[in-house]
Amino acid sequence: MSNKKKKTVFKIIKRKYKSALIKAAHFFDSIKDKKICGCSLVKYIPSLYRETMGATGSEATCYWALDKIFGDVILEKNDSFIDIGCGKGRVLAFIQRKGYSCKITGIELNKDVAEYAQKWASKYDNITILNGNAFELDYNDYSVLFMGRPFETETFYKFIDQLEEKLKRKIRLFYWWDTQSGAYLENRKGWAMIRRDWIYKSHGLYMYHCPQRYTLWEYTPYEE
Repeated sequence: MSNKKKKTVFKIIKRKYKSALIKAAHFFDSIKDKKICGCSLVKYIPSLYRETMGATGSEATCYWALDKIFGDVILEKNDSFIDIGCGKGRVLAFIQRKGYSCKITGIELNKDVAEYAQKWASKYDNITILNGNAFELDYNDYSVLFMGRPFETETFYKFIDQLEEKLKRKIRLFYWWDTQSGAYLENRKGWAMIRRDWIYKSHGLYMYHCPQRYTLWEYTPYEE
């Protein structure tokens, strides 16, 4: 066997090995889902609005990844948390499992996906799932925002521009899967980077095929 073929075979084996470990991570995620929600949130749902509204599909973030993203951040009782493009609600389930008593909200564009989240979340008094367009929401009602790349790049730019225009309060923003568009917030007036890191594997298992990045930002409104 030539060296070229050996390299090709090695790449195939490595990718299959990673895929097997990712499936194992999803298996453990599903167990946690069922404990918190009574159902699995693992399955990916393609976007129905990518072309028309620049919205991405619904992909649940691994619990181990969320452990690292949120780190030692504590949500106080007077905080109000929202996941923009919440999908079936994995991030909300994670926040609920942490035992925080703050208001927890998710907004999801896809009606069927939102209804799936609403069904399991209905047993928790502090969780609200909204079905609608994230551009139409007033974010002055929230102190902590989470975005797991819910928008294509240009749509994200428009969302941030509108957010800055309308916000009158300080917020924290967790931006996950931000390598394509996160640079838009760098060196931008009002935005301060709190921390940035990469996520790839945990507990000996791969969570993703390649490293993924998140950034925690703080935004303080300013006057021209």
